[in-house]
Amino acid sequence: MGTAFHGPSPWPHITRAIRTRGPRRAAIAHLGQDAPTLLPLRAGDVLVVNASRAAVRAHATSPVALAHYLDAGVRVLSSPNLHANVIVTDRRAVIGSANASHSSTLAEEAVVITDDPDIVAAAGAFIDGLEVITEVDQTFLDNATAQWQIGRAVPLPGVTSRGRGDPGFLPATIPRMFVRHIVDYDPGPAEYHAWASEARRGPAGPATKYQLEWFRHDRSDSRLERGDVLLFVTADNQWLYAPAVVDSEAIAILHAHGAVGHLLRSRVDLAPIPVPDAEHTLAGLGHPHPRLRVDHRIASPSLRTALLGLWNL
Repeated sequence: MGTAFHGPSPWPHITRAIRTRGPRRAAIAHLGQDAPTLLPLRAGDVLVVNASRAAVRAHATSPVALAHYLDAGVRVLSSPNLHANVIVTDRRAVIGSANASHSSTLAEEAVVITDDPDIVAAAGAFIDGLEVITEVDQTFLDNATAQWQIGRAVPLPGVTSRGRGDPGFLPATIPRMFVRHIVDYDPGPAEYHAWASEARRGPAGPATKYQLEWFRHDRSDSRLERGDVLLFVTADNQWLYAPAVVDSEAIAILHAHGAVGHLLRSRVDLAPIPVPDAEHTLAGLGHPHPRLRVDHRIASPSLRTALLGLWNL
């Protein structure tokens, strides 16, 4: 392999490089809630992260990600002075600027990946030599969740922001659109620390316009993807809610037998519409059977456009 430089979008190269046998060690300053997608660690691996009170309160390191790694059997340690991003396998070292977050995939990052044995050894010694280390256990995780709820997101490119200004509402190209009925769900204690606090992490855009909320998804055979658009209907088929956009990869809910959660981005200024009124309007636009009372994927491009038009989107 040798030594290679990767930028400005290095994460696909990082993820591929660390998919090796044997234990991995990673020192990653900050973790987004979807870090496990980028940094797939397993039992026996070691992860050092800056999960200090300041980092968690700033929403730079997510308790959701910490909980995921702990549940997977990864040994997780916190170093409040950590600012580097280094990953070491038995044969490779990854050294660069990239935090494990979706924001990092949008920022301009750079890493060097090498199999030079001297550099691999030095990178491993760096991780092993980190000082002021605290073991992340359930008590630590509970405290981190409380700090997350107290704090607020601070926009740091590659850490907590999206590397852009206002991310907008709907994606430029909508990959899929679904009608789903709202199902009331109260998270249990085991799930609360893993993901319920993430629903309060703050708005996706200007606070007066956008909000983030959680959606639990039990259908493991048809998982949602980032960018999918959902139209929610109340259980009594009385109200149709404005579109919400899936804003995260699937996040496993601990001890929930395959259930996952997604963050949804929505507009707080768009009011729900009575389902009969929506059906009447859509019929006038050439869609007499929009099937708003049945959960399904909306395949018709013209129906998608008509539905978005109900809110002038």
